[in-house]
Amino acid sequence: MSRNLESWVDAFVAYTDNTEPPEPYRRWVAISTISSVLQRKCCLVWGSETFYTNLYIVLVGPPAARKGTAMRTGKSLLDHLGIPVAADQSSPQKLVKSLQESGSSIEMQDSIEYHCSLTIQCSELTVFLGFQAKELLSTLCKWYDCESRFVYDTHARGKEEVSNVWVNMLGATTPGQLQAALPEDAVGSGFTSRVLFIYEANKGKLVKKPTLNERIEEPLLYDLASIRNMSGYFEVTAGFEELYFDWYESADENKIFSDPRLDYYVQRRPTHLFKVAMVYSAARNDSMLVDELDLQKAIDTLEAAEKNMEHVFAGIGANPIAGVQIRLLRVLEERETMKMSEVAGMFFSDVSNQQLGEIIASLEMMGKCSVDPINRTLTYKGAK
Repeated sequence: MSRNLESWVDAFVAYTDNTEPPEPYRRWVAISTISSVLQRKCCLVWGSETFYTNLYIVLVGPPAARKGTAMRTGKSLLDHLGIPVAADQSSPQKLVKSLQESGSSIEMQDSIEYHCSLTIQCSELTVFLGFQAKELLSTLCKWYDCESRFVYDTHARGKEEVSNVWVNMLGATTPGQLQAALPEDAVGSGFTSRVLFIYEANKGKLVKKPTLNERIEEPLLYDLASIRNMSGYFEVTAGFEELYFDWYESADENKIFSDPRLDYYVQRRPTHLFKVAMVYSAARNDSMLVDELDLQKAIDTLEAAEKNMEHVFAGIGANPIAGVQIRLLRVLEERETMKMSEVAGMFFSDVSNQQLGEIIASLEMMGKCSVDPINRTLTYKGAK
């Protein structure tokens, strides 16, 4: 099928331009939407590794950041094409059943292969995961890796097996909800290293009457149907290899995060990059050739997300008042100067006066704020 759009991802961003979600949310929803239709039908072999296009993407921000709005637009396009999407709230048992029911066959290099491909969309990620849900987190880790054989032990039916698993996930949450739901040992390795957290502090812009660009809708649906029909193996160009080798060497030399909990994510950066580059290639045409332009767009998109990624985990840790400390810092950054009485009133139900004093002293020691004892004010100083 010939394409109508130069890039499906860029067209989706334009399609949703007159809405309030930030541009990064809308771009990553577009990327997830393409992943959803490619399923396990497409992959890229790189040396001894095989990469599929499934991604775990989580939009993170305050309640008014329009995360759900961004997700709904992408899901409506998937619903139009009948792409399997799991229920917003599912038990592990129901998810396994949904995965089994999603099975279908495709032709891959003169052979018929059976696969079970499912997209999970959860507008409330923490509700979906449940509190401290280690079993589900462990299962999601296995699914991300696209195991050829997943065995699940049930109480009623004994062991059940799912062949050629492929799971794509798009979720949304707030930093506070994530802090409450995730076990501390899940942050860093395991589940979070497999997730692309897209953090935005606010909605994109004020739009009094949000509208979608109807002129783009039909070409979007037509091209998405074309992408859905793709199957087989992606190949890379010589230009891709040259750019990737340069990026890989540079990434290995430069430390991009100060938070050690992101070290395991850094180890998975090449995996994320390959997946996003394949999506950008599929967004352009059906050639299944990934070139240096696709890779460069993937690098730019990934690195833009990584600039804010540390904010996601800022309040997660053993310190019981860390969450309040982060909230105060973010409010102070926005207000610049605040009266101490205003701060006390804002957090009186969260911490005691003594704890609030410890929080302020800690922020002052880190160079994040200054205290004026005469006027009883706090002033934001920014990161040092």
